[in-house]
Amino acid sequence: MGEARVLREWSRHLAICVGYALGYVLLRDISVSHWNLPAGLRVACLLLLPYRYWPALFIGELLPVGYHAWDCRDQFGWRWAVLAAVPPILPISLAVAWAKRHARLMLGARQVNMAMLLGVILAGALLTAAGNALTLAATQLPPDSPPITITSQILFGYFLGNYLGAIAVVPTILAIQLAFSRGTRLTPSASRWYGHLTRDCLIGVLLPLFVLVGLVFSSQGDGMQVFRIAMFLPVAWLTSRYGWQGAAIGGTLASFAVTMTSTMVRDPGVIQAQALIAFAVTTLLLLGSRIAHQAHTGDTEQLDTLRGFQLAQQGLYLEELRMRQAADALEHIGQSIRENHNRLLDRLRHVLPANEEHIYSRHVVLAQHEMHRLANALHPRGWRERGVPATLREGPFAQAIHLTGATYQCDLSGRGLSQLAPDVHLTLYRLACEVLVYVLSRAPMQHVHLQLRGGYTSRRRWVVMRLVGELASAEEGGTTPKPENDSWKQAMTLLGASGLGMNTIRDRAHIYGGVVHVRDTQRGLSVTLLLHDSLRSMPIHQGASA
Repeated sequence: MGEARVLREWSRHLAICVGYALGYVLLRDISVSHWNLPAGLRVACLLLLPYRYWPALFIGELLPVGYHAWDCRDQFGWRWAVLAAVPPILPISLAVAWAKRHARLMLGARQVNMAMLLGVILAGALLTAAGNALTLAATQLPPDSPPITITSQILFGYFLGNYLGAIAVVPTILAIQLAFSRGTRLTPSASRWYGHLTRDCLIGVLLPLFVLVGLVFSSQGDGMQVFRIAMFLPVAWLTSRYGWQGAAIGGTLASFAVTMTSTMVRDPGVIQAQALIAFAVTTLLLLGSRIAHQAHTGDTEQLDTLRGFQLAQQGLYLEELRMRQAADALEHIGQSIRENHNRLLDRLRHVLPANEEHIYSRHVVLAQHEMHRLANALHPRGWRERGVPATLREGPFAQAIHLTGATYQCDLSGRGLSQLAPDVHLTLYRLACEVLVYVLSRAPMQHVHLQLRGGYTSRRRWVVMRLVGELASAEEGGTTPKPENDSWKQAMTLLGASGLGMNTIRDRAHIYGGVVHVRDTQRGLSVTLLLHDSLRSMPIHQGASA
């Protein structure tokens, strides 16, 4: 078992070594003097691979670099060959190791430490430029040739080539690695996000870049440079939509497009355009990272809010369950009292006068009726047996309205009303009772009209309740008269309502994503209320970062 594990580990080292060497050779062949793509490959591999695979990277770079130094040893001398054979990845690995020890690269599912990433790219470009300068200084020249002078222009050229190559490769490799690292575990929202990114890259970036490349070849002079510089515009658009990942992929595509417009070796116009693109991509990476951070923060806050509403809905539902248990217990107690009273009367019937027996029976019936009323106020039996529509049409709700002397009408429409979660039904009933008590407490009503409408929008069910109370009498100017009796208090007792104010009703509706509108009219008062389906049955994932 141990030998198999060692063999697998060695095979991985060999695959990384060979793969890195082939990738290095391929990128070096398509690179140009001012666009050194292998500089990006080495930085990306050092950032993404564990330390135990770094020796394989060193050997993988030593193979092509050493071969090139050995092949050119007679032309440039042994001192040059020795320095040229040193893989540039060695000094860069020290900078990457220090950065990884002091900071994390990955901050989330779609977030990276952009300051660390750009700092490593910058350090890699500086170290590689210094190594190139030392190698150039060690070049052996013919006796009649002037000595080589390392100027600031040469140093800047080395630095720019390595930085341009790294900024065009490293962020894109990180973006691709984040997209495929979780494989099939991608959530549907993340899959849609990457699908939209791919579509916009093809339509919003590649297509304009092809057009701009064609315009460059069909133009002359300053027009060519204008079209080259304009290639950063699709990158900025992609960044505004997808953050740093859009800047990374768009920057790579723009760098390739600018390089394709080169007409000569070390084309000054292409070098200037590449430098501008690199500066723009660096700025857009920082800006895109900030955009991603703000979006992640906003999604996290939204997720916390949804979880808070979910807990509040769960708390309300548990409270209703406890009230149902209390209602069942009261009814059971009332039934037990009646049974015990009947047994007691059977034993004492021969010693009690008939009128006293009738009085005792009447008191027990009243007590049981009061317990039944209290249990029905705590948790309506009609709701338990026939649901909310029957409770609102024929249960205590209708009885409370008739108790005040008003007529009542209930209309149901729409679809999916019965498919709402049980806690939404309970909340709807409780809020209907509170709204009714609020309307009745404002003025005597001669007619109450209740309308319920269910619907399904954006994969979530909802219900709208509208309660309209028509005044028994109205004064001029549309003012509502004060109630002349306390029948609304009897209705509140019958319904088990608490007499909540409109602000509390709004807060309770807000827990279910709802709103409440109150409108005074000359004929009466109208209250409209919207509730959405429960969040308890909805799985809340880390969608912000999926």
